Amino acid sequence: MFGSKSLNRTAAWMSGSGTALAADFGRTTLRLLQLSNGARGYECRAAAEVAGTPLEDTTAVAAPPTVIGKSAADELRSLPFSGTSAAVTLPAELFQSDIARMPAMPDGELAESIRFEAMDRFSVSAESSCIGHVRLGATAGGSIEVLMLSVARDAVDRATRTLSRAGLAPVRVEHAGLAALRAISRQRAAECADPADARDWCMLHLEDHAATLAMVRDGNLAFFRTVRGDWSPAAAPPAPAHAGGMTTMLRLADEPIPLEDTDAGPAGWRWCSLAEESLRCLRHFQRAASNWWPRGIVLTGPAAVDPQAAATVESVCGAPTALAVPIRLLESPDACIHGNAWVAAIGAACAGLPVLRPSGRSSTTTAASPASRAKTKVAAA
Repeated sequence: MFGSKSLNRTAAWMSGSGTALAADFGRTTLRLLQLSNGARGYECRAAAEVAGTPLEDTTAVAAPPTVIGKSAADELRSLPFSGTSAAVTLPAELFQSDIARMPAMPDGELAESIRFEAMDRFSVSAESSCIGHVRLGATAGGSIEVLMLSVARDAVDRATRTLSRAGLAPVRVEHAGLAALRAISRQRAAECADPADARDWCMLHLEDHAATLAMVRDGNLAFFRTVRGDWSPAAAPPAPAHAGGMTTMLRLADEPIPLEDTDAGPAGWRWCSLAEESLRCLRHFQRAASNWWPRGIVLTGPAAVDPQAAATVESVCGAPTALAVPIRLLESPDACIHGNAWVAAIGAACAGLPVLRPSGRSSTTTAASPASRAKTKVAAA
């Protein structure tokens, strides 16, 4: 997951190869994407979707991610991806998260302290959960704020077992919202005319049953909150996509849940409730951060395409709000699905690749050394 110094640097709950295949587990589909470094951006080596079984209980924090059967594992083996390393992203709804203030201490001691703090707050055990953390901002007054994350070990095991059946070696597991944040932060750093717009902003990553609100201050992740609810997109027909250079018609990704006609106004009641909760978070952080306010709010994720979502958030929060277009990070978007449903896969796939220069060209220095990319760490217990 993200380190505290820069959102554009490579850091993760587990570290792995810079050209790892991204395996993004959605509620009803597995998105696979592999990128490489290009002259003006990232090149899509291959992209594909594999349909799976929906979650049995989408409201339970410990619910397993999409279960892909043996036949799908056989299908994975036939896809044109190179290497065996795989970076896994899991839906936000599977995670528990909270922010804690901790005394400044060495990294090893901090990780151990956070492990006990998380077990206490989330009422989980070390045997049943994987626990990780992300530093928020810089050390101040002898203390630091950290984002604690916990996910059921069973969920991680189910996802990694699926990939192992296909001969892949999972080397990193992370929250889909944090992977999306990596993609959007790299895009803004490369595209924003005013550098300040890329250093002070807010992201709303919308998945079917969890909205991830992340605030970026001075280029660092500074606030993080998950808002649970029904944020599923309206029904839409499947779109053609490319896998390994050949056009195929893929099955519906994250099959949408039809919306009832329950609008409480032009913007719709559900987007109003999410916007109001986001505004409360913004005001809370504003009081704690010397009157800081984001220069803009970016919406992304599978459910962000609803035009009412951005309009409602901007109206309630009073900050410029727009839908992200993460596909612009890629030189060859025709080789990948067009749409924000792929933002977490893009963020996971580019984790070990060079960051993009403001001109859009890749830098010559990678975010992680070859030695660190070759070393695989085990998730925090």
